[in-house]
Amino acid sequence: MDRRKRKTRNSIRKAFNELLLKKEYNTITITEIATTADIDRKTFYLHYNSIDDILKEFQEEQMCKVQELLKDERTVDIGKFFEGLSAIMMDNVEIYSKIAKTKRYMFLIIDFKNILKNSIIESFNKKSDMKQEVINIYAEYIASGIVNIYIDWLNSDTDLTLKELTDIAKGAVLGGGEKIFKEIIKK
Repeated sequence: MDRRKRKTRNSIRKAFNELLLKKEYNTITITEIATTADIDRKTFYLHYNSIDDILKEFQEEQMCKVQELLKDERTVDIGKFFEGLSAIMMDNVEIYSKIAKTKRYMFLIIDFKNILKNSIIESFNKKSDMKQEVINIYAEYIASGIVNIYIDWLNSDTDLTLKELTDIAKGAVLGGGEKIFKEIIKK
């Protein structure tokens, strides 16, 4: 894609994100996006067929980023994986925060969880001889847990930084419930 087209698409995406932070997804119009992006409506249609296409493109980009975190290595480095997820999240933290805090966006949360789950399944399939049913269960467990950890963090008034959350999430995945149960038993 040439630089001018990429610049226009980025402008459209930026305008969409700005509007998404101010209003609900289903109330955003193409005219508003075009006005905010300082382009003509016809120009919008040269790049996208609908507002849903912008969202699909965003989701596909996120999926590619997650898949990139899980590719090539024989085993997944949980530390790198969580640091990568945190970096992906920080690129659009305001958008993720809006999505996490608005029940109407539950479809997006489910989509993001499924993107993560499918990326994990794909990675496991390349690196493991486990039965498909077992891989599916592990991937669901991991993806649901990760997404819910981040949603909880975005919805809370915690003082935890994203770095601290990342470290705790790594420990939760690596140690599972064992670490917390050991703490409870100590007391």
